Amino acid sequence: MDKKLELDLTEFNAYGNMFSISERKELIGEMLRVLREEYSLTQSEVAKYLEIKPGTYSTYENGTREAPAEIVVRLSLLYGVPTDIILQQTRMTRDGFDAQKQMDLINDQLQEIWNMATNGDTEISPEFKDLMSSMTDAFGKMGESLSNLNETIKTKKQGNQKNETNE
Repeated sequence: MDKKLELDLTEFNAYGNMFSISERKELIGEMLRVLREEYSLTQSEVAKYLEIKPGTYSTYENGTREAPAEIVVRLSLLYGVPTDIILQQTRMTRDGFDAQKQMDLINDQLQEIWNMATNGDTEISPEFKDLMSSMTDAFGKMGESLSNLNETIKTKKQGNQKNETNE
């Protein structure tokens, strides 16, 4: 008899549909803009990399249209960040975005996998060691990029708050 899979609704219920679809598109658009600016690219340059029209990319960044999954994957590869970062899947509050917290969570999960694999007397295959080493290096580089991104976001928000105060 086949075992039926059961949904784990804990995280889903905790989320509680906190953001509307239009709000989520705006959050994704904000992240696309921040990433693009972090790399000093124009919307046209990003569109060229993605092989789409600049106007189409603009609608993703301003939150009026939702980027298809393939575009999100391409953006993830272009910027060297997981799709979760672009989609802000782990953003469960309306508080400010902190890319470093997301990266720390990923690093903790990677460490947990490593601990499970190295616990006990079992021999670890050279392939697994190489994979873990590659992943650790990649996440280290990603962590540096996300730290820079987070600092950019904080700096821009502080600048925007000063401008609003002076008006």
